Amino acid sequence: MSEPIQTSIQIISTPDRIRQQYLNLIRTATTEVLLVFPTINAIHREHKIGIIEELKKAVERGVKIRILSAEDEFIKDRLDILRASGIIVRRIETPTETKFKILVVDRKVSFFVETKDDSKVSFAEAIGLAVLSTSKPTVLPFVAIFESFWRETELYERARESDRIKDEFVNIAAHELRNPIMPILSGADLIQEAIAQIKGSVDADKAADLISNAQLVVRNASKLLKMSEDILQVSRIESGTFRLNIEAVALEPLIGSTITDVEKRYAGEKPDTRIVFESKLDMTNDSRSPEGFTMYCDGPKVAQTLFNLLDNAMKFTEKGNILVSAITQKTEVVIQVQDPGTGIDPEIKDRLFEKFATRSTGGTGLGLYLSKKIIEAHGGMIWCKDNEQRKGTDSGFTIPLDLHPETIVLPEKDIESSNAPQVGRNM
Repeated sequence: MSEPIQTSIQIISTPDRIRQQYLNLIRTATTEVLLVFPTINAIHREHKIGIIEELKKAVERGVKIRILSAEDEFIKDRLDILRASGIIVRRIETPTETKFKILVVDRKVSFFVETKDDSKVSFAEAIGLAVLSTSKPTVLPFVAIFESFWRETELYERARESDRIKDEFVNIAAHELRNPIMPILSGADLIQEAIAQIKGSVDADKAADLISNAQLVVRNASKLLKMSEDILQVSRIESGTFRLNIEAVALEPLIGSTITDVEKRYAGEKPDTRIVFESKLDMTNDSRSPEGFTMYCDGPKVAQTLFNLLDNAMKFTEKGNILVSAITQKTEVVIQVQDPGTGIDPEIKDRLFEKFATRSTGGTGLGLYLSKKIIEAHGGMIWCKDNEQRKGTDSGFTIPLDLHPETIVLPEKDIESSNAPQVGRNM
């Protein structure tokens, strides 16, 4: 037989009486139930004592029920059953030290239950004291607390949906940008090859103009392609889907092909600037292969990082040699880029590796942000600083030698820590 609700305030210390009062309150609700499930374990325990079934029956009687609940992938199915029955359930992030649950019935009765040990499986072992109140000055503050949390979750869900729509748009836009770029690049390459084949049979100046125009198309299409890929990768980092695929990589051919790509991008634009590669890689038995020095890393993303450093160096170097070096140290490989360019722009000196840090009219400010994430995901460091002995900038990064074949997923939150000097530069 259910226990009658007492007036005013009473403290209940017996687990069985707390359970009976808890069930009784839901059974006698006539208009509304507000309930907080603070932990995943609380849901499991209260399912066992029949609370979930009583909530479903209350909905069938026409009672409006709103629940704020902890939620994970293991409990989601059970909460979805409640949602399907007409109960409104919203996810709430509760700190691990949370030690209570709140029940408010018809805005007239509040039931505050202490949790003394959330690790316990049974309801009787987990709970401590409970406070039952029909006092208006006690009940209404609990209603206000619940409504405050409810509004907070509403704002959170709107923000999350906004982020989802934004990410979806960015992915679609970036993919759609890439689709027409690849045929443009392929067509421009074919045009340059055709011009080279007929070069001797046409006017030399006309041939030079055609080549220059084709190079212009290639340069700008390449910039668009890189921009779309950068946007996609930023979106993946922020959504937690950015991955490194660690595999054996021949480093010298990788660096050589990256240099070729950068030179191709600036073909005809920087005639007085050259990129020179100097390898000091230690060819031990463990790293030797037919292609030269081999190590484990995500080759395409390491190439992307080097491309970004070289692109930055080319952008701000009018003439002279840009030196690329690769050297083996005890536990890592160090790849450096030294340029004789204009140096670091003081306005972004301290935030170069942040998103959208740029002083260039042709850059997005994403390249070095992505480079930092890539290198830190490898467990390395990246830097960019003025060379105090000469004009120009020194930049570079390290890759540890103890990586193994695997897939690494970056966490959703940005990686903020790095021991490397992080000095800004215009992009």
